[in-house]
Amino acid sequence: MPVSVVARRRLIRLTQALVGGPVVVFAGLALWTRKCAFEPFGPDSDPLFKHPVLKQLNPRSLPSSHDSCVRKVPFGELRPELLEDAKRGGSALVEEFSRGMWGGYGYRIQRRIMEFTKGPENVTDVWTPEELGRDTFEPGTVLTNHFLVLEKSPTELLFRGCLSPKETPLRPRDLDNFFALTAELNEQRQEAEFRLKAISFDAVTTTPKEDPLGGVPGMLHKVYAKLLVEAAVGWCVR
Repeated sequence: MPVSVVARRRLIRLTQALVGGPVVVFAGLALWTRKCAFEPFGPDSDPLFKHPVLKQLNPRSLPSSHDSCVRKVPFGELRPELLEDAKRGGSALVEEFSRGMWGGYGYRIQRRIMEFTKGPENVTDVWTPEELGRDTFEPGTVLTNHFLVLEKSPTELLFRGCLSPKETPLRPRDLDNFFALTAELNEQRQEAEFRLKAISFDAVTTTPKEDPLGGVPGMLHKVYAKLLVEAAVGWCVR
């Protein structure tokens, strides 16, 4: 839906607070999220870039900003019921990872920002921390008028992220995000590997940038990604 002028102003002010906040507390966040790391991630190394939905969202294959944030947790630190379910091929681990990301402290400010876009046409979205903290993220679910669950497997949840993301057919946007949350077991290392793999792009521009989120926005995005992952993993450990 179109956002009213008043709501738009509020969104801008709150977004500025969200973006500016990590700069003030950068050192503290760096310490808090020190166990999260970024790993090589690109079209030559990950099949996510070849997904047919991404082709719909970015049909001209315009440049993207992309990264993969990983947090590894020894089996002994995981909640036993989640570990056992994952070993049986269940989806409880990736579901809890997602609950912690959207229902936890990492997403709190952005969730409040998105409430300014709430209206009759999206009232059935998943909005509150309580709802986000118990959802199972079935395909077609929309979170806070911003994230659409596209696919679900026992180890991965695939999302689209943009304002009012549920549309038929999917169409290119000037700011779009295609990303995956994964929770996989590495039996050899006896670790669970949690990842947030994100691809961000402007699919309608006539003057594409090689790195759409480069510079300070890109740095803040990575700070935020590590915060989201750390908050999410916190729901999966003892």
